[in-house]
Amino acid sequence: MRWSIILWLFLTVLTGKAQDVVFKAEAPEVVELGEQFRLSYTLNRKGTDLKVPTLEGFDLLMGPRVSQSSNFSSINGKVTQSVSYTYTYVLEGIKEGTFQIPVATVQVDGKSYRSNPLTIQVVKGSGNTGNSQRQANRSVRPETGTQVNEDNLFVKVDVSRKSLYMGESLMATIKVYTRVDLVNFGQSKFPSFSGFLAEEIQTPQRVELVRENYDGKVYNVGIIRKLLLFPQHTGEITIEPFELECVVRQQLTGGRSFFDDFFGNYKDVRVKRVSRPVTVHVKELPLEGRPAGFSGTVGHITMRTFVSTDSLAANEAITYKVTFQGSGNLKLAEAPDMRFPADFENYEPKVTKDIKTGEHGMSGTVTYEYLLIPRYAGEYTIPAAEYSYYDSQSNTYKTLRGKEYRIRVTKGAGGVPADNSVAAVQSFKKEDVRQLGRDIRYIKTGPLNLFAKGAGFYGTTAYWLAFLIPFALFVIGSLLNRRRIKANADLARVKNKAANKMARKRMKAAAAAMKNRNAEAFYEEVLKALWGYVSYKLNIDKAELNRDNISEILQRKSVDEERIREFMEVLDTCEFARYAPGSNSEQEMDKVYRDGINVITRLDKAIK
Repeated sequence: MRWSIILWLFLTVLTGKAQDVVFKAEAPEVVELGEQFRLSYTLNRKGTDLKVPTLEGFDLLMGPRVSQSSNFSSINGKVTQSVSYTYTYVLEGIKEGTFQIPVATVQVDGKSYRSNPLTIQVVKGSGNTGNSQRQANRSVRPETGTQVNEDNLFVKVDVSRKSLYMGESLMATIKVYTRVDLVNFGQSKFPSFSGFLAEEIQTPQRVELVRENYDGKVYNVGIIRKLLLFPQHTGEITIEPFELECVVRQQLTGGRSFFDDFFGNYKDVRVKRVSRPVTVHVKELPLEGRPAGFSGTVGHITMRTFVSTDSLAANEAITYKVTFQGSGNLKLAEAPDMRFPADFENYEPKVTKDIKTGEHGMSGTVTYEYLLIPRYAGEYTIPAAEYSYYDSQSNTYKTLRGKEYRIRVTKGAGGVPADNSVAAVQSFKKEDVRQLGRDIRYIKTGPLNLFAKGAGFYGTTAYWLAFLIPFALFVIGSLLNRRRIKANADLARVKNKAANKMARKRMKAAAAAMKNRNAEAFYEEVLKALWGYVSYKLNIDKAELNRDNISEILQRKSVDEERIREFMEVLDTCEFARYAPGSNSEQEMDKVYRDGINVITRLDKAIK
């Protein structure tokens, strides 16, 4: 028993010494003029010779006050100990401005450690800060006995920027600002963010109030919701107001009694607050310097290519990967245009996306994996992949280029020699002809086509037809080929014919997503079908289409107002349903699916 105790103490000491030294400074970011607050230095090891820098802009009222806390835990026989030493100073802001608190130093086991620097903003006070040390490091003390107004309680939609290029993103933060005793929230109405694709940023379910300086005053500020917004068209886009019902606790005025002092004399008041609309200007990407194969991706990305092997036998599989990594609108990125050797059988790439959405935008990786099967032996070259995008950091177009790969394909089982001297399809197994016997020949039992001796094929009808029929087929084929070349030269006509095919493909994908109950993918495919159909049918680039000009374009094509209204209603329903999870029922998706098909069918008849 004694040895067990000694071993336990020994392990505890080792665990304590194995801890890395952490020396951290903490203080509020914003304080009012004349307000007292705490400046704390926390150390997880016992230290000596603490040196705090000169505190410009503040008066030192008290400190340091040293406190210590210990924590022991034993999990599965493993004993851990943590010790925390806290040095607390009480300061008071004596003049307005933004002040830096430099690093402090402390000695631990003969080594010097530095804390993190701090920045504290001192703003003009409201006159009710008092001298209570109780408010240090806490939220702003509510204004009691005052009426609720737009100055001490309001909501606001903050955007990270109000001007950006198409394809870039902005952060929208919905906040509540209060200087009164806000105790709860009631009903709320969030903006629909029409004209944007919105990605939700995870925030704590419980709204926590923190200090923030706004217009020279310190408010308790709570973040209600954060979203990353991608504009869908250029021009002015307005974010609708946010509505929130706030529950404020107010102290009753008038006669008071002994029981009021004991139980409190308060009431809860419901107040509705509405934010101001916010307008964002979305600019078209510059035309100057835009590459011919521009992908539409905006951000800052890199590209890597990889091939699983450079030597294999015919009919074996090879993997070719293209990986994009960086930040930007990666979810909208499309596969690069690859041109594999003609003798390589290839399939649609497998797409793997590992994308995270945060306060600084969307970042991660997107990988396109191609499965290739060479059918002939020989030496082949997979050309370097190229991908053009708009770099938001340098505000220029950039073209990424991967590696070029030389692939050596050897003779496969039952295949052709490596020099390609014989052209044979190796996907079929061949066997040598075997002669079963030489003494007995097969006896024909059917009718015999015998010719009279001296009769020939030359000069017969069949002889002349053998010349005329191939010539006639050649002439007809040439005429048809010339018509096909002429038709393909008319790009508008080709895209017009391909519009229905593209729309059917997208709606088929939407039906599969609806069957799998994947609402996000369903509405995304319906939107792509609608926008893609109009783009192909009218021979207009997708980047030039938006909600503002689509009505005008369709009217010029003699489409009546009823068809245009139906088209816009389906667009609005899809955009709203993507960000309203409660409304994505199977019945609604089925209705949107049928409405989408009807709209495309009617537009196809209406557009001349």
